[in-house]
Parts: sequence; C-alpha cells; structure tokens
Amino acid sequence: MVDRNDAILELMEKPLGPEDTFQFRCKQCGSCCSDRIDILLSPFDLCRMAKELDEPLQKVFEKYGHAYIGSTSNVPLVSLKMREDNGKCHFLRDDNRCRIQKNKPAVCALFPLGRCAAKKDSGTEIFYILQPTDCGDRDENHTPKEWMGEFNLEESEEWFCVWQDIVSTLSEKITEVLPKLSGELENALFTGIGGLLYLRYDIEKPLLPQVKENGAKAIGIVSGIDDMMKMFGH
Repeated sequence: MVDRNDAILELMEKPLGPEDTFQFRCKQCGSCCSDRIDILLSPFDLCRMAKELDEPLQKVFEKYGHAYIGSTSNVPLVSLKMREDNGKCHFLRDDNRCRIQKNKPAVCALFPLGRCAAKKDSGTEIFYILQPTDCGDRDENHTPKEWMGEFNLEESEEWFCVWQDIVSTLSEKITEVLPKLSGELENALFTGIGGLLYLRYDIEKPLLPQVKENGAKAIGIVSGIDDMMKMFGH
C-alpha cells in the first residue's frame, strides 16, 4: 500500500498550473470534513471565517482553532478544530454542506487540490496537485483558477505567498534562537508572536497589509531576542 505522503511527493513531480485541467465532482459525502487534524488556518482564513460568522476574531479562534507549535517549523500554527462528540467539522451541516461555504478555509475550499509553494530565483512559485482521494466522481472538468473563483479565493495565491514567506523566515530565525531560551522566555516568545500572527486584525479593513505588518513585527521580535537577552543578563 502506497503511503499518502509518498503519493503526494510523487504528485508534486507533476504539478498543475492555474489553467491546467483536473477531473472531480464532489458528491457531498462529508468524508473530507471528518477526523481531520491537517487543516491549517492562516490569518486570512480566520478573518474570513469571523466575518462570515459575524463573530469577534478572538471568539472564532478560541471556538474553532487548535493552536500548537509546529514540530519541524517551530512556528505557532493553528489547525481547524473538529467536534469532540463525533469528530466532524463544526461547520458540517446535516445535509453534508458547509455552513460557511463561501468563506470556508482555503485548504477546505481547494480540496481535492493541494497547494504548494517553491522558492525560485524569480520569487515564490505556486503550483497545485490533485490529492490522492477515493471520494467524489471524475466526471467534471475544472481548472485551479476556476475552482478558486467559486470560493472567493481569487486573491489567495498572493495571500499564500506572503504567508509562506512569513512562516519560512520565522522558522529559520526561531530555530536559530530556540536553544538559547529558557522555558519561560520560550513561552513568552510563542505567546507574543502567536497573538501577532493570528489575532491582531481589523477584519473590516484590507487584510494583506495587516498580515505583512504583523509578520514583520513577529520577525523583528525574534531577530531581537539576542539583544533582549543581553539587556537582561541572560
């Protein structure tokens, strides 16, 4: 049996561009909305969800987000929390439709596509893969660009690039300073930059400039750790 990660790595060798065609039709079985621990939420996702639900960002974060530190990236991450009683998504209705369909998280909206980023000399290049899945039918043709348009994600490639660059830069800098930190300083660092990355937004204003600003502040905090430790005699 082929491991899912191996299958995805193989698919990455044959990426899809925005105008390439793939075949898929959702049958609304709900299987992709159950027992998921891999649906990562960006600040864009959280803000779109908060606006759709007409709830404060902090409340949406606490109700539907699971915060943790990435095991390899060492960056504060947030995944979509499933229901404790049945393992299903909080937004999955009884008819297997999504309660926040037009503003669902990008990972959910893109399914069965997966989106990847590769660093090139010319900048960050976005490409897509058709994830290995047994659900759905293969009797409709789509392109990634058209698929994103159905879910108000036309600008999401730019968001994705910005967010990936922030996470990548933070990962490098945090991994470098982490061995120097005590448990108390480590907790304070993760709490501070986690709040900056995911919660300091006015959802009624354009999000991209805010994400860039908060990302730069978080990177600045990590970059200044050595100087801060010297000031306090660590």
